[in-house]
Amino acid sequence: MEAEESIEKAVLGQDLFGLLRVILWLRPGAEEGALRARVEGALAGSGRFWTGQVWISSAKTSRADKLVYSSAWDEGITVPGIDKFRIDDRTRTRTAWLPRFRTPPWEASRKWRPAKAETKEDGTPAKGPPIVVFYSFKGGVGRTTALAAFAIQRAREGERVLVIDMDLDAPGAGTLLAPDPKDLPGGDDDASRGVVDYLLEAPLGDVPFGDYVHRCRRESLVGDAEGAEIVVMPAGSVDESYLAKLSRIDLEVRGERHPLEGLLVHARDEIEPDWILLDSRAGLSASAGLLLDGIAHLHVLFGTNSTQSQLGLTQVIRNLGEERIRRDGLQANCFVVQAMVVDNVAVEKLARAQFQDWLEGTMRDHYLVAADEDPGDEFWSVRDIDTKSAPSRAIAIPYRSRFAFFPSLDDVVPDLVVGSYREVAGRILAQFPVGEKGPDQGVD
Repeated sequence: MEAEESIEKAVLGQDLFGLLRVILWLRPGAEEGALRARVEGALAGSGRFWTGQVWISSAKTSRADKLVYSSAWDEGITVPGIDKFRIDDRTRTRTAWLPRFRTPPWEASRKWRPAKAETKEDGTPAKGPPIVVFYSFKGGVGRTTALAAFAIQRAREGERVLVIDMDLDAPGAGTLLAPDPKDLPGGDDDASRGVVDYLLEAPLGDVPFGDYVHRCRRESLVGDAEGAEIVVMPAGSVDESYLAKLSRIDLEVRGERHPLEGLLVHARDEIEPDWILLDSRAGLSASAGLLLDGIAHLHVLFGTNSTQSQLGLTQVIRNLGEERIRRDGLQANCFVVQAMVVDNVAVEKLARAQFQDWLEGTMRDHYLVAADEDPGDEFWSVRDIDTKSAPSRAIAIPYRSRFAFFPSLDDVVPDLVVGSYREVAGRILAQFPVGEKGPDQGVD
């Protein structure tokens, strides 16, 4: 108790090798030597996992050391019930999964076109198209197909949709939304280059964004509306050189502006899309963490009734909600799609009920703000839990056996513009009303 009264706050940290050290901030008048001895004695039982280092911030501490200590406190994770104690793990990889919490590179607007958009001091647009991430913890749940369905629906309304395949380890979007046969071979639409090539080549100088994309304009896919187009930036050509190029890509987050932000700004300015859709890698990959770090305006999360899927999605939902709130930020906007629902009336009913129960419980625990905290309209709270547009309300997509194999996406387009895929699109559109106001979170 005496030691606790002498300490203003404390961080228990791990270095890159998992060894423990302690940082203490002393209250005025606290005796440093005795406190250091007590802490060292308490942690001596950690054996080879203990560095023996107790760093103490006091009136005598240099400014440089104080900055290091403050950084450890800011990075630390709060221990429930102990406000003045945090745990700080230092990591080598997966840094995008740490609580940095970026913001999108621009304000989302469906009326952002350069001629209309507000500009920043440097003359670049302050607004841009909505950035939407499609993510699943487990693969093979129809995430990319749902992304393609939304892209097709918007293109059929005369909009230009940019699809970027960020599933660099297992590319799929570039193949699913293949280039038009008439554009091959050669030219800008030969689909031989993509995200990996851009990330390697863009730092070396100005590159035309059009060199890294192909276009889908065929009427069987996008309809006949004027301006209808899906522009696709594939991961790259998966040939004998792809693995070597992929191994040179560094997706870890270090600076204030990640190369992906530069890619998005370049895409906005050169392609001028109405939407940017990012197909994420599944699981806890580096690229997935990057896309779920706040760079997007909306996150569409896909899950199933499997325990593995729900355990993984729980961590993602916690990062998008609870962790951001704890660090005085807003929740990142998201909603959940229940995928692979069995096409059997009795089983489907039970599966939907089980998934919805899990989702509501997870949202209460890790995303929604307690109703008695009166968070205001900018937050999703427990009082919104039954609102049809709330993140706690799942949309179910039934499993279709015909989707197990189809020669071309054109063959299943009629299934992608109706039913649950239309419902998913409606939920996305509701987040970005043309009237420029945000989604009404309190109205059912």
